[in-house]
Amino acid sequence: MAETPDLKRRNFLLGGFAAEPSRPPVAVIGQSCFTFQGIACMSCRDACPTGAVRFELAVGGARPRIIADACTGCGDCSQACPANAMSLSNIERVS
Repeated sequence: MAETPDLKRRNFLLGGFAAEPSRPPVAVIGQSCFTFQGIACMSCRDACPTGAVRFELAVGGARPRIIADACTGCGDCSQACPANAMSLSNIERVS
């Protein structure tokens, strides 16, 4: 049985060692979100193709939350937000 080559060494020699796959940005909710002001708005949730924007019940009404593992960074939520509260950020994802 033949041994598999050391891929880390091969990547280093071929110049691919330093480049890790880049992760797409993740949506972030700003304080100007209408739901934080008591206004019922779920435009971001409705626009999200992956369901990464979810609303959870809280005292005073539903609050938005981003499921980072489901977010693809497409930006559809930020385009749909009437309060311009959604933005994309290259934050570190927590698994």
